[in-house]
Amino acid sequence: MSMQAAPPKPAPPKPPAPMVDQKYGSPAQIMALPPAKLVAILKDTQASVYAKAKACQKLAVVGDASAVPALVPLLSDEKLAHYARFALEPMPRGAADDALRAALPKLKGDLLIGVINSLAKRKDPRSVDALSNYVHDGDVEVARAAIEGLAKLRPAL
Repeated sequence: MSMQAAPPKPAPPKPPAPMVDQKYGSPAQIMALPPAKLVAILKDTQASVYAKAKACQKLAVVGDASAVPALVPLLSDEKLAHYARFALEPMPRGAADDALRAALPKLKGDLLIGVINSLAKRKDPRSVDALSNYVHDGDVEVARAAIEGLAKLRPAL
C-alpha cells in the first residue's frame, strides 16, 4: 500500500485591488477634497465615472447651492443620475428643488422616476404642481411614482 501525499491546497484568492482613479486618486483622496474641487471633478469631461460618483457622495455631505449647476447634467446620465440625486437631496431648499423640478420634462423612464422620488423625499410643497403633471403619464411606473410622491407632499385630507 502506497501512501500518496494529499494535493496542496490552493492559495486563498487575493483581495481585489482598491479602486483608484488615475487622475484623482483613491476614494479617501477624492473625499478629502474641498467642495470647489469636487465640483471641478463633475465638470471635468475627462473624469471617470468613479471619480464623479465619489465627488457626488462627498457633496451630499458638504455641498451647497454652488454645486447644483455641476450636478444638473448628471441627472440625465444613466450611470451617475443616482449619485447626483444623492448629492442634491440633503441640500438646503432653493436651488436643488428648482433644479430637480426643471429636470422633470427632460427625463423619461427610470431617470424621471428617480427625480420624482427625490422631490418627494425633499418634501418641497412647490413640487405639487410639477408632480401632478405626471399622475396620468403613459408610463405606469412614472404615474405610480408621481402619485406616491404627491401622497408624501400633500397634507392629509
